[in-house]
Amino acid sequence: MEKIAHVFCRGVYPVRVTLAVLSFFVLIGNAQAQDQGEIEKVEIQIVKDKQIVLPRVDRNFEKVPPRPSEPIKPEITYSFKKVDFTTPDYSPSIRPLKLKTEPIRKLYGNYVRVGYGNYASPLIEGSLSSKRDRNKYYGLKVSHHSFGSGPVDGESSSSGSTAVKVFGNTFGKSFSSGAFVSFENWNNKFYGTLPGVFKGDASAQSYTVYSVGASVSNLTSSDFEYKLVGGLSYLTDRLSSSENEINLNLTSAYKLKKSNRINLNADYFLMARTFEPQGTRSRHLLKIRPSYQFSPIENLTLTVGVNTAFQNDTLGNVKSVNLYPNLLANYELSRSIQIYAGLTGDMDKVSLHSLSRENSWIRQNVLLNHTNRTVEFLGGLKGELGGKVAFHTGFGAANLKNLYFYQNDITKAQQFAVVVDQGNTQRVNLFAELGYSAAEKVRASVRGDYFGYSTDKIKEAWHRPTYRIGFQASYNLYNKILLDADFILQGGMKALSIDDPIIETYKAITISEATDLNLKVSYLVSDQFSFFIKANNILDNQYQVYLYYPVRGFQALAGLTWSF
Repeated sequence: MEKIAHVFCRGVYPVRVTLAVLSFFVLIGNAQAQDQGEIEKVEIQIVKDKQIVLPRVDRNFEKVPPRPSEPIKPEITYSFKKVDFTTPDYSPSIRPLKLKTEPIRKLYGNYVRVGYGNYASPLIEGSLSSKRDRNKYYGLKVSHHSFGSGPVDGESSSSGSTAVKVFGNTFGKSFSSGAFVSFENWNNKFYGTLPGVFKGDASAQSYTVYSVGASVSNLTSSDFEYKLVGGLSYLTDRLSSSENEINLNLTSAYKLKKSNRINLNADYFLMARTFEPQGTRSRHLLKIRPSYQFSPIENLTLTVGVNTAFQNDTLGNVKSVNLYPNLLANYELSRSIQIYAGLTGDMDKVSLHSLSRENSWIRQNVLLNHTNRTVEFLGGLKGELGGKVAFHTGFGAANLKNLYFYQNDITKAQQFAVVVDQGNTQRVNLFAELGYSAAEKVRASVRGDYFGYSTDKIKEAWHRPTYRIGFQASYNLYNKILLDADFILQGGMKALSIDDPIIETYKAITISEATDLNLKVSYLVSDQFSFFIKANNILDNQYQVYLYYPVRGFQALAGLTWSF
């Protein structure tokens, strides 16, 4: 059988055909011829070869030459005409939507609060002031809280306090000024008692203070900042003692380049005390504290200065002019954590004004002398964690001359004399505090202090605690219920107790620790009305802060507040 092949290449077409199909039919014919007769084997081959050859054609492309340009006649000329086009004014018929001005929320800046509790204790408070005035602010504050009875013999241990203050402030473009007039009175009775030894005389003591004051300070941000505050107050008591006090305070700073600044702070006190039968004694104290604050390297701030005090106290161990160092270094470990250390000193003012607020059972004609803090070392670490937690821990070590203490009087043990250590008293204070605040809903803080005293001329640091722990917390529940709690624990105080009043012998004792837990719950009925219940000394611990004077036990007070 022959093969049939076709080849196509480069324009040449050779064709060769072998008719194998014919052979196929021949075979079939042979098969059929076996039945009809024998046919000879014939092989037919048809071969057709043809080659077509085309000649190569040359292609030439010639560019058409450009036609020569012909001048246009006549020449084309152009003329420009000014066309004035004006459109009519368009007045849209659609008016823009105006938002309604939100009404100003009413401000309830004034209030009246009344309440009543056990121990026959009425409470009245009130505040009336101006509202939303950018140029001035003025008002009136009144408060009264008294106890008709107390922890010892009912009315024999009654007490109370009353205060009235009128104030006003004006705000200009560059400075602000203010003034106030106030009246204060607090009273108590000498109810101190030692069973089987002596009983309080229940005589009343009362302090009244009349005060006026004024201030001026700058408002605009400038290189020089200042604030000047002055006042005059007059104190009198029921034991024929009185004291006039004039005070001036200046706080100023002048900014230089970057964080450098010059600080100048100064205080002046003039105290004239009248007591019987000695007459009048005048005392003055002038303190000037200049300093220079600068940053020698990044993250480090240094304050270098000197404190100067001029005074005329009568104790012979204190000079009229006293100089103290004023050095402080502050280093930022990070944006939120700082470490600091300092070396300083000062003259700490002591007056009848300050002692009567601290201990209202002091006797007549107590000794008054300023405390000379000759040198004090301090240091600490403070900062924030996560924006909600703040911490501060540190220490202070000071050497003090003429530090005062309270000691029960020899002739009247229910009154307190002021004794002064005219030697050197060393005081050490270690402290740590932690605060937490979250979205104005929860606030809490706790602080612990340790105090160590080493006296020189007196036996013990009378009525000075060696440790104190304080805790405060508040919680706002759905802006309807406000919870406030505080707790105080302190102890380690020593006092001079009467051992035998006949032969006048005394012994040092340690006063039992004081624990005081207080809780207040306020319910806001509306923006104007609220109710409150306050419980003080929930543990009913009649502890003593001063020897022979137990505090009131459990106290409950309920009342309401109206804001307007």
